[in-house]
Amino acid sequence: MLSIVENLTTGFRLSNGHTIYGPLLIVNNEAFSLKIPPPKQDANGKVANPLQLLDPKALEVLNVVTPKPELIVVGGGANTSPLSPGARKYLTAIGINVEFASTRYASSTFNTLSEEGRHAALLAIPSGVKI
Repeated sequence: MLSIVENLTTGFRLSNGHTIYGPLLIVNNEAFSLKIPPPKQDANGKVANPLQLLDPKALEVLNVVTPKPELIVVGGGANTSPLSPGARKYLTAIGINVEFASTRYASSTFNTLSEEGRHAALLAIPSGVKI
């Protein structure tokens, strides 16, 4: 069972000994590095949440894996952060429930659900991202 061993400020240390830097998706014991634009300031100086920039196409793997996860836990960095409206709509359309939390809490929740044998996925940005 693949799990998060340590949340790093820039990535994740996994139970298989690998380290993934940047955004991460874990589903069915496989880890994927996601390409999400990094946080940046808009014209008003507000920092955009990277999860708000997530293209729903990045989540299409969730509709083809077997078994399909019943739940995806979303870690929003240092705080709870919502997904882009398109990504949230996509997950709802394919029947996956979504739970939002800080990355540390999301990782812990994902690990617990996996240990219980639940079909869960984790989508998280590193805990060092503060929005």
